[in-house]
Amino acid sequence: MKTFISAVLVALLFHASLASGQKPVNGKVTSTEPDGKSVPLPYANVYWSGTQEGTVADENGRFSLERKFAGPAKLVVSFVGYLNDTLLVEPGRNSVQINLKKGAELAEVEIRERMAGSFISSIKPIKTEVITTAGLQKLACCNLSESFENNATVDVGFSDAVTGARQIQMLGLAGIYSQLMVENIPFTRGLGSAFGLTYIPGTWMESIQISKGTSSVVNGYESTTGQINAELRKPWDSEKFFLNVYANNEGRAEVNAHATHVLKEDVLSTMVLAHASTQMSRIDMNDDGFLDQPLSRHVNVSNRWSYEKHGVTESKFGFNFLYDERDGGQLTKLSSDEAVQNGDYVMKLVTRRAQLYDKTGFIFRNLPNTSLGLIFSGLYHEQESVFGRNEYNARQLGFYGNAIFQSQIGNEAHIYNAGVSLMYDDYDEAFADSTFDRFESVPGIFAQYTYNPDEKLSIIAGLRVDYHNRYGTLVTPRFHFKVNLFEKTVLRGSAGKGYRSASVLAENTGMLVSARQLVFREDFRMEEAWNYGLNLTQTIALSEKRDLVLSADFYRTDFVNQVIIDLDQSYDRIVLYNLDGNSYSNSFQVNAEAALFEGFDVTAAYRLNDVRVTTAGELHERPLVSRHKGLFTMSYATRFEKWKFDFTGQYHGRTRLPLGVPHLEHAGYGTYSPDYITIHTQITRKFKKWDAYLGVENLTNFMQHHPVLQADSPFESGFDAGMIWGPILGRMFYAGIRYSIQ
Repeated sequence: MKTFISAVLVALLFHASLASGQKPVNGKVTSTEPDGKSVPLPYANVYWSGTQEGTVADENGRFSLERKFAGPAKLVVSFVGYLNDTLLVEPGRNSVQINLKKGAELAEVEIRERMAGSFISSIKPIKTEVITTAGLQKLACCNLSESFENNATVDVGFSDAVTGARQIQMLGLAGIYSQLMVENIPFTRGLGSAFGLTYIPGTWMESIQISKGTSSVVNGYESTTGQINAELRKPWDSEKFFLNVYANNEGRAEVNAHATHVLKEDVLSTMVLAHASTQMSRIDMNDDGFLDQPLSRHVNVSNRWSYEKHGVTESKFGFNFLYDERDGGQLTKLSSDEAVQNGDYVMKLVTRRAQLYDKTGFIFRNLPNTSLGLIFSGLYHEQESVFGRNEYNARQLGFYGNAIFQSQIGNEAHIYNAGVSLMYDDYDEAFADSTFDRFESVPGIFAQYTYNPDEKLSIIAGLRVDYHNRYGTLVTPRFHFKVNLFEKTVLRGSAGKGYRSASVLAENTGMLVSARQLVFREDFRMEEAWNYGLNLTQTIALSEKRDLVLSADFYRTDFVNQVIIDLDQSYDRIVLYNLDGNSYSNSFQVNAEAALFEGFDVTAAYRLNDVRVTTAGELHERPLVSRHKGLFTMSYATRFEKWKFDFTGQYHGRTRLPLGVPHLEHAGYGTYSPDYITIHTQITRKFKKWDAYLGVENLTNFMQHHPVLQADSPFESGFDAGMIWGPILGRMFYAGIRYSIQ
């Protein structure tokens, strides 16, 4: 019966996709200068009147917004310092030009000041931080994992000292509890969790949206602590050709390029994105005999297509292919084969990954605010790896489908979404002499109601029910609200539940680069948690030109069940079991952002995490989680942004180190790691068609001493390369150029 239901859902989704589509409205927001010259207004807010459907223009004032109305619709455009404008968009019209008038006499540089690196969306009911293209270019940002260094919400660090894998934390919890998506399609699930952050090149991204707490039920049941959605460059609105070349003093070189071609104006366009990088130098800054960064070769190719039939259908589809090869361990002077023959510790990993996806939509012409949208994604992920004397080989076949129907009840103040979804994953995993094969099939249904009588109030209530073939019925309620308490004061809140099925080996590479024995005490249950949060945002006018934006939020996560990876019991084993007791996270954060004077922006933030978990019957502070974090950034741009100067400083508070690991005490740390400060700086010179940039990361040159415990005896008890709490790489200089043809 379950198989039949799954088959019916797949058939319905496939049938609906044949007749679906929705047409976006493309446009540009500009202003006219006193000399008559038209200039773009970057990052203007654009949204459909009476709805929460909106977007933000890019740095050139261009935008693309999906249209879900059969008849005429009002498009509202706003920008600080300018008068709002409302444009009536008739059916069939898909291109608009909006010219805003100044509300007061402002200098031309005000436009430049709006090119902020990040901001909090003013129209979304769920608090959403947006990192813009300008923000991504403040650092080298070679991939998604390196895009959060100037963000206080997301922490990024190495998961171990051998593989080069990166991990994120939100609300004091591992990134696996946050939903990572690319254009609202789940991206890193299962086997892709460990290295997925490095699979999205920085230059491919147009923006990143970060939301804390549970997300909409439309996107699934997995988001517990937040959602990160990366928007990629669009085929119909990108440079004809773009090239980025990057290199650093540690032997890393990288080339990124993309090109677009319009086959038929406003109908068919395509885009090819390509990435190649390599780590050539053998770096061992702490002289422990282990490479600090694995030697690597990485190739990533994507082809994106956009097809539009005016007022009827729209389809975005394409494919991605990736090949990643890494060699690490005791290879400071030897090749992998020579090191193996010599009896040294070698890590070798090869990943092949391919993905097909399609997003389509259909507009019901005779019904206002009514549409059907569909998303499909198919995934193949294969990993072959060796960690010392243990092999870990895995394969994942995955499918994701989501059909979303939207309409209104009475008028546009009452919008509802309803739909069906299907997630299917087939895993083959083998580690050492054990296998962990499984398949997961999760059909689901969902409904969501949005009450939005005006721009001051928005309420979203949603519920979804999924059936997991291994864990049974999953019920996911979620609630969000936004209310404008005053003209410049916005209060947001959220509450809801999240679930996830753990892929323990793939998600925890730190366990694989260790001589500890893995002890699986019981079969794992579904992870389940509640999340609650409040956010208050206050905008204060400093002058006619500049604002101070203050934000404070608090989020709590309570686990009903969690897979516990117990590092405290003994130095020679890691015990894994289901939660028996309490596990929670409290996270409090305050932010302040301001343009202090012409071309100069400042951001300051502080965050406090209180994260605790029950291990061996006692409630402990979770290990390897920093309790305090401070962030301070400064950006200065000269007239016309010919020169840009960016500074990022971070304070990282101490973290508790695992109990019962004597080698940590021998390294001189004791119970807690020391706190430390990191500094990143970059200078950019802008020319007509190209930019040149030069920067340094970790200017303070702080490094964790002895990131590989017992490095001289990697096959004996006590060897562990997964106890990472700080930087494992020292001061690094880099340079690059960006070249584009519009």
